Amino acid sequence: MRWHRRRDLEGGKELGVWLLLDDGAVEEELYVESHEYRGGDFDVYTASPDGEWDHKGTFDEAGDAFDAALEHVDESRFPLESG
Repeated sequence: MRWHRRRDLEGGKELGVWLLLDDGAVEEELYVESHEYRGGDFDVYTASPDGEWDHKGTFDEAGDAFDAALEHVDESRFPLESG
């Protein structure tokens, strides 16, 4: 399995989307989401293919949210695709 960073933005508000893929099947999704448009912070979530969501944290700065997301990737022990 490998993490793949998507380059599209769903709904215009996600800053980061990673998919944990196993032969093309999504095993887990990881999101860094911005709520700046409404004066809010940044959230990190994971989602399963079954629709289970897990809130990993709320952060004041985008950089801190990305650090938390990448820490989740590192802790998973699955590599992040380059490119």
